[in-house]
Amino acid sequence: MRITNKNGVIIRDLNSWEKAFKEVDGEPSHWRVGRSAQALANHFTSPDIVSSNGIKELKDSLSKLGLTDVVMHHAEIEHESRFDKYKGKGRMQDLVIWANSDDMPIVICIEAKVDESFNNNIPDAYETAKRVLEKKPNSNAKQRIEDLCSKYFDGKKIEDLCHIRYQLLYYLAGSITEAKKIKGIVYMPVMVYHTSEYDKIAGENNKKDYMAFMRSLQFNRIDTDDETLMYKNEIDGIMVYSSYLELKC
Repeated sequence: MRITNKNGVIIRDLNSWEKAFKEVDGEPSHWRVGRSAQALANHFTSPDIVSSNGIKELKDSLSKLGLTDVVMHHAEIEHESRFDKYKGKGRMQDLVIWANSDDMPIVICIEAKVDESFNNNIPDAYETAKRVLEKKPNSNAKQRIEDLCSKYFDGKKIEDLCHIRYQLLYYLAGSITEAKKIKGIVYMPVMVYHTSEYDKIAGENNKKDYMAFMRSLQFNRIDTDDETLMYKNEIDGIMVYSSYLELKC
């Protein structure tokens, strides 16, 4: 599998991943040993790109979901998934992998975590967006949140979605958009790395937030032998699979 950044820079190892990441992320401070960006890169370059532990983990997880003989073709770090017409950034995916299983196109949209939160809940994000709009009349943040909530939580008031983290909502929206592009299915693994920087309390809170999001959209829990959190649901005409993978480092 070939891994690049959006500029086509080929990643061959951890060092080249770091350079490619810093070239497109814009925030070099996001790259820190023991945090999510570096942990993800290490996972997908060890022992090497072709036979990385990351690829093995994904294939094992996909197999548990009933998706076998998966062939991964190309991946891109820091991939932007645009899911609406508004200006500004879309959903920034930590890693997107394009693949096939029995001639079924699959896009794998990865969210990497150590113990970083899924950011604000939806009402808090909405209040922030309204304050931004007062200072920047051209801001689309408020309208974007309204549109997403109307689409995925039709009939519910924004103020009643205090148990839902906004990052998970636009992660879903961006990932579904990627699946529509390839006319296939999407797999959304949240890959949680238990590095030396991992905080157990913060990590458990993230896990609860993830489970609350799955329940809110009526995802069906998939039984597994090791009790890994795995879900599936058809949303907006797309079959969506998701897992919460906790990985020891």
